[in-house]
Amino acid sequence: MSNLILETLALNPTPRRPVWIMRQAGRYLADFRKLREKHSFEEVNNTLELAVQVTLMPIKKYPLDAAIIFSDILFPLKALGAGLAFTEKGPKLDAPKSVEDLKKLRTSFNPQESTSAILKTISAVRKELPKEKAVFGFAGAPFTMLAYLLEGDLTRELKVMKRWMAEHPKVVHEWLQNLALVTGDYLDAQANAGADAVQLFDTWAGVLSPEDYETFALPYARQALSAVTVPSIYYVNGVAGILQQVSSVGAQCLSIDWKISLGEARKKLSHVTALQGNLDPYSLLLPNHLIREKVFAMCESYGRGAGHIVNLGHGIVPEIPEDAVKVFIDSVREWSEGL
Repeated sequence: MSNLILETLALNPTPRRPVWIMRQAGRYLADFRKLREKHSFEEVNNTLELAVQVTLMPIKKYPLDAAIIFSDILFPLKALGAGLAFTEKGPKLDAPKSVEDLKKLRTSFNPQESTSAILKTISAVRKELPKEKAVFGFAGAPFTMLAYLLEGDLTRELKVMKRWMAEHPKVVHEWLQNLALVTGDYLDAQANAGADAVQLFDTWAGVLSPEDYETFALPYARQALSAVTVPSIYYVNGVAGILQQVSSVGAQCLSIDWKISLGEARKKLSHVTALQGNLDPYSLLLPNHLIREKVFAMCESYGRGAGHIVNLGHGIVPEIPEDAVKVFIDSVREWSEGL
């Protein structure tokens, strides 16, 4: 049996639509919550057996077509010397308050040394799964990573990041360049460890104007992806207003949020690329028959051609019932029977 994810990324026809879920090994799973009662987030990440177990939890429970490594996009910032703590309320970063503070951080790291636990998990998961199941690595894009670093506690408008962009543009570009190199090396190390594909999350780039996106986000995401030797997916939350620019990032697939239909996204793109998405995660709170209707409508919006990886438009949230995930996946397979 072929790997449906890789075939779809190559725009080849497949017997059915592949499906996986962003953040699929997360807090909506009762088994994960039980495990977390005994182990901290970092302990799970840094203990090979636990990291593999959590990564495989959704694959063992549901007929998904890909596993995404259980990790966090912020670990590279810790490798650069940023103060990072994972609390029950989420990650906490010690944000540099000045250019002098920023200079105290390292500008690069060796993935084999600083993120060895993640690379070992990828290798172990790849050995555990049959070849038809894809293994995804991932990282945060340079702009999004710098936003996390400079903001500490993120503001919705990224007002701290935007102040840095206005007052210290040269420093911001220097750090975006550093992070582009770091991210490219990190993603390619994941590929070499056994990841079949990688996803680059530029979650906060959608806060930018189209002009600022082209200046501060796009070139650095493009540079990071250019270093990767496996297919890639690029995700921006709020992509609709910058879709044309995003399409030139160099990824084989664009992950689309639910604020634009897949059909509309296809029409706006200047060249053919695979698309991923794009159901609103909270749609999984609907009654089962309405989840099915939403899934069918999403797949019909994309159309009957190759190149669609079914997913949510963002990561799954803790409130989602486990049974709803099964309905989501079953609905994708039911729709695919009509192909």
